[in-house]
Amino acid sequence: MLIKKYLKSIVSSIVILLFIILSPPAIAANEALLELLKVLRDKDTLSPQEYELLVEASEEDNEKIKESIDEMKAEVKKTTKDAPKITTKDKFKVASQDGSWEWRPIGRIFWDTVFADRDNSNLEATNSELRRARLGFQGRIAPIKYKLELDFANSGTASWKDVWLSYNKKNDWGEWFIKVGQHHVPFGHATISSSKYKPLMRRPLFGDGPQASRAVGIAYRQDANRWFFHTGAFIPALGTGSDETGEGTTDRMTYALRFGGQPFFKDKTHLIHTAISYQHEEFNGDAFNNIDNSLLSHVGDGDALVANFGTNADDSNTYDVELISVWGPFHSVFEYVAWNVSDPDGDADLSAWAVDVGWFLTGESMKYKAGAFSGIKPKAPVGKGGWGAWQIAARLENMDLTDGNIIGGEADVFTIGLNWYLTSNTRLMANYGAVLDFNRNGFADDGRDPSVFQMRAQVYW
Repeated sequence: MLIKKYLKSIVSSIVILLFIILSPPAIAANEALLELLKVLRDKDTLSPQEYELLVEASEEDNEKIKESIDEMKAEVKKTTKDAPKITTKDKFKVASQDGSWEWRPIGRIFWDTVFADRDNSNLEATNSELRRARLGFQGRIAPIKYKLELDFANSGTASWKDVWLSYNKKNDWGEWFIKVGQHHVPFGHATISSSKYKPLMRRPLFGDGPQASRAVGIAYRQDANRWFFHTGAFIPALGTGSDETGEGTTDRMTYALRFGGQPFFKDKTHLIHTAISYQHEEFNGDAFNNIDNSLLSHVGDGDALVANFGTNADDSNTYDVELISVWGPFHSVFEYVAWNVSDPDGDADLSAWAVDVGWFLTGESMKYKAGAFSGIKPKAPVGKGGWGAWQIAARLENMDLTDGNIIGGEADVFTIGLNWYLTSNTRLMANYGAVLDFNRNGFADDGRDPSVFQMRAQVYW
């Protein structure tokens, strides 16, 4: 009994000593230690008085811990009240605490691989290319927004894309802005929409010409409820060698407007959009011809459709009608474009149209925002227990650039594609495209019907 009594006293002393030594706040608050004290009490290793003494000491330390934590929180809040907020969900963004400014890096990379069945023509080619390699940044300082983006895909040579400032405010009708610099010309859905979100790898044939997608100028836009009005005046884009910007002399002037909205809106995934666009160009001695005329892929060799007026054309008037529907996982796009070109040798009337449809097999919907498509978020992204979003899409289109003395050619093209959205900003694409009919008198590839299978790996941020 004596040995047991001494052993009990020794164990009690050791426990008390350990409690004193290991009594920093993080240890004193440890629930495991309190459980240990209960076990020792129940085994009669600690007396009830010793147990109560240790528990009271632990509770006092817990109160001190709470006070210390509250003090530290207050100090941290005071010290970091002016520190920028950093957001990393889906995108990296740095912003002020009061919301007066924000900044974030942007970019995109597209890698394309094309396998072509030429049908004895030079219209298409088998090849791979870095289709997009863009880097830049965008942000806001109070009511001023800004964006700068360069593309390095053209043999590593930087091409100017968006370089602009805008003043954004609200009025009785809604939001509005005035934008200056190089930016999208307000004309048509296919031209103004970002390639990041398009369900097919290539825009419609008319999407990259004859009208330019970007130019240097000033534009005004007013959004009112479900409707918008967008107009601007432009000179040619910054010299880039790009297929999207339409370089020319500084004497060339472009005036454009686009008006549209949603005559029917049930919710964000059940709506109908319609819009009309008009563009007037004064060439002033600048050459007029369409810009990107590959029929099926960007790596095509041939100048398939070329309505080339040279420096003879005086001016042109271009009209665009678009109709878009989003109905759950289904979407459709119809767009018609007509060009009337004034030429000393006789006016020319050219036209093009395209019908796009798509369906999400996994139940997502195309995201419609401000008159164009935006990014989608898979319901079950890869890496979070899901298989991402899967979408099929198809397009039938026609472009007719032949009228009078202008023999630019006519083509009917069909494209079908499968998209796998692994996450909200990564996508794998596979497209099959075929020329159904191609006519251009005097051209070596007249009557040829090539086809291509092409794939793309895409990431943007």
